[in-house]
Order: sequence, then C-alpha cells, then structure tokens
Amino acid sequence: MTSAHTTHRTHIPIAEEQANLMSAIKPARVLFVPGFVADTFSEIERSYVELCSGADGTVEYVWLVPEISCKHNRFARPESRATLDEPVWIPHLRDRGIPYIVGNISKYNALTNFILFRRIFRDYEIDAVYTHFGYERFWAAFYASLLGRTVIWNEHWHSLGRRHRAFKRLFYRRCVDEFISVSSFVSGTLNGIGRVHTVPNAIMPKTFRKLSKSEVSKGRRGVAIDTRARVVLMVAAFRAEKRHTLALEICKRIIETRRDVVFVFLGAGPNRQAFISEVRSLGLEKNIIAPGHVDNVDDYYTIADVSMLTSYCEPFGYVVLEAIQHGLPVIAFDNGGPGEVIHNGETGILVPEGDIEGFSRCLLELLDNAKLREVIGEQGRLSVEQDYDRTRWIRRVNTILANAVLRGQQRLPGSLKREGKHAEEEGLR
Repeated sequence: MTSAHTTHRTHIPIAEEQANLMSAIKPARVLFVPGFVADTFSEIERSYVELCSGADGTVEYVWLVPEISCKHNRFARPESRATLDEPVWIPHLRDRGIPYIVGNISKYNALTNFILFRRIFRDYEIDAVYTHFGYERFWAAFYASLLGRTVIWNEHWHSLGRRHRAFKRLFYRRCVDEFISVSSFVSGTLNGIGRVHTVPNAIMPKTFRKLSKSEVSKGRRGVAIDTRARVVLMVAAFRAEKRHTLALEICKRIIETRRDVVFVFLGAGPNRQAFISEVRSLGLEKNIIAPGHVDNVDDYYTIADVSMLTSYCEPFGYVVLEAIQHGLPVIAFDNGGPGEVIHNGETGILVPEGDIEGFSRCLLELLDNAKLREVIGEQGRLSVEQDYDRTRWIRRVNTILANAVLRGQQRLPGSLKREGKHAEEEGLR
C-alpha cells in the first residue's frame, strides 16, 4: 500500500523531469489497463495507442485487454456484442507493434482478479500500472498497490463530484501513487489526495482545408441534412451531466427565431430515447436530429456551422478540440474544462453558467454572422495547433510515468525494488 503523499499540482518543467531519468537503468515496464468501450475507436482510444507506440525508451507498455466474450464489456452499440471478434482497438495495437495480454478482469470475483494480476506482474516483470476507465481501474490499482507496484491513475472525470466520494477518497489515498488529470478543474478536485500532474488532452495536427459550398452541400446530403440549413452540432453522450434537457430549451428558443436551423446531437446513452420522445412531442423532428453513436464524426464536423456543448463540470471536453480543429466556433458554458481551452470571444464563446438566454443570444449571433464564425474558427484552430499538440503530450506522459516508477522504487524496501521484486511473490505461491 502507498503511504501519504505530498500534493503536487502542475507543471513540472519537462527538462527537470527528464533530468531525473538519468538514474534509470532499464525502461519502466508499464501495464496499461484501459477500460475502454469495446466497439469504439475515437480520439481518446487513438491517443493512447499513439502514446504507447511513441514510447521513447524510458517506458515499455503492455496492454491488458478483454476477450470480446467477457460479459462485463461495455458497448456503444449493443448489437456489436454479437458481431465483433475482438475489441475494435486491438487491431490498432497489432498494427503499431504494441504488445498486449488477453485477460478478463472480473467485476466481482476478487480471487480470480488476484490470480490474474499476480501472474501478469510476475511473468511480464511489470513495474507499474497505468489505468483509466471502468470498474477495471479499481481492481488494477488495488492489486498493483497490494503487490508493490506503482499506480498511476489517469483521471478523466470529476469522479469525486459523483457517487461514493468518501470511499473514493480513501481508495485513492491508499492505492494510487500519482494522478494524471486532464484539466486544472479535475486537478482541483484531487487536492490533498496525492501527487497530481495536470496534462490536458491533445490532438494530432490535421491539414485543414475549408470546404467549398458544393462540398458542404454534398456532405450534408450524405447524412440527410438540408443543404440550405444552418447546422449546429453537439457531440456528447446522453448522460445527465451533458444536460441535453437544457440543450433542448436552447434549441426551442433558436427555432422560434430561425426555422432554418438544424441541431444534430451525436452520441448514445441512457437518456437518448427520452430526448427523442420529447423532440417528437414538440413536433421538432425536422429541426432536431439524434442519429446516435456514429463512426464518421468527422463528416458531421465538416458540414456544421457551429459546435455547442451544454455540459456541467465537463472534465476537459475532447469534442471542443475536435470541433476547433475543424475550424468550427464552439460555444459552451463557462464551467469545467472547456473554460480552460476556450478564450472567450477569441477562440470560442463562453457563457456564464446556466444562462440559457445568454447562450441562445450568442448562438444566434454566430449563426447570423458568417464572418464572426470564420474569425473565431480560425483563431481557435491556430490555438489548438499551438497549445494541444499530441507529440508534446506523448513526451510529457512518458516522462511522468518513467519518473513515477523511479519514485515508487525508492519508496519500496530494498527486497521489493526492481532488482529483486519477485520476493513478495515467493511468499504467495
């Protein structure tokens, strides 16, 4: 188990971190436990494939991935369970030469999980666990801590703002050595719990080309949207914190003024059917569409005029980066992560939290002013290229992980350090 930590929030200079690596003898061997949805390969999954394939010699990664038949797998589309042979991101691991282990983490069986992790730690000489999503992260962190490995927990959510806060705080203090959080907002929720590194999400540069009117029209026909409409896009899972009910109130206000606006809500989730039913009851099916989860999100970004987000305490907002990278102006409430990415009036629009009237007014202004959309979209795109470059992000995360392993080895008794780390397992056989 880990001992008490000193709170350590952003940002250690990369040069200082790299200087610490001089004492590393071998690359740190890190078990990557993703907890990803089985049938989705979006920007978040792609980023970690690129991270692991871009390791610089200080870190070596091994992924722990489930069989597709594992009953605890999560799917964006339930029908995928019967059609897939393996999680859709596994071929990307093979293509990049990233090693992986196939093994199912049980949701409830502590003994089988103990046997699984003990075997992996021993057979693959694992120094640390780096974990992300789902119930898997709790088991991975628990057994890594129990068996003397370093635990790095990537916090993507405002998890302490939800259920079981007291339990999570206790678990984090006992089982997590270091956190990587995706925004200063998320880091603030971890105050006093442990060492926290704030590393905002990042995106690979794309060659940007503004589409012609005919190309936009063709793209809209391809997804069954009126070519003459103004299109507002929101990409967000239908969960309570995304506040689709609030978004619908904004839609109604806009449509009362402009009947040529089409709102597109991409994403799946438990609240989607209720949202669609409400849209139908209002008779707004022509102006508000919700296609569900789609694999061609880029096609929608390229044909939209504006992107919006109505989340409360959004941890970061990958969709903000994606929209901005496509040259779209983004409008969001000024809370959580988006407020750190968007510079109000320059690279997007931030509206005071909960101000539906102000949000609607600013959105109408964007829809009515093509020049304003173009200026904000271009300034936003340049800011993302400069501030959220994935190549730098990869270097930063690898450096943090390598140094976390070194710190973890220094905390352990000599018999448990890398050169003799099987000692604790001899007593478990």
